[in-house]
Amino acid sequence: MAEALKIRVEPRDPAKNKGTGTRVVRRLRKEGRIPAVIYGHKQEVVPISLSKDDVWHMIKAASHLAELDLGGKSETVLVRDVQWDNLGREILHLDFARVSADEQIETEVKIELRGHASGVDEGGLLEHLVHTLAVKCPANAIPDSIRVDVSGVGLDQGIHVRDLKLPPNVVADADGDLLILHVVTPRSAEESTGADGADAATQPEVIKPERKEKDKED
Repeated sequence: MAEALKIRVEPRDPAKNKGTGTRVVRRLRKEGRIPAVIYGHKQEVVPISLSKDDVWHMIKAASHLAELDLGGKSETVLVRDVQWDNLGREILHLDFARVSADEQIETEVKIELRGHASGVDEGGLLEHLVHTLAVKCPANAIPDSIRVDVSGVGLDQGIHVRDLKLPPNVVADADGDLLILHVVTPRSAEESTGADGADAATQPEVIKPERKEKDKED
């Protein structure tokens, strides 16, 4: 289970036009801070900012929960949304949703593959198709990841959602038939060439119009 990171945040004051707007956001980023909001539980939305270093630490730790210290008041929150720039390099904004420790929540958890698939030794290719899994669980039971042992996956075999061994109190919120990964037989070079040749053979022949001869001058 991922632990809630303790992060100190600062309030923003939109009522005085000092906490929102493009200029304010730019100023915050120059100061090494990122704007965010806290919402939920039928309470008011609170605009805040937090250190860029704290945000990156939270992202790298793949932490879903955070305990925010706002002027001595503690808020347990779930990271609901992270807004990135167009290049996917810089974090522009975060949304935090208030949660209780035992509150049932829905979130997505990354899938990590462990081991070496036996089918690869038989000449197969391991294809990882689904990288995150939607789950339902108490807020204090969110796993940091879903670890999948692939060592028993042979050639032309796979693992579906129904095959996953999930932690206690964690339920998959996805179709049980959803394929997470499989080991497939790669097409040989000869098969590829043959298929290409067959495709070429079925193409209609292009007949160009004959060029008219120019009349000879007398």
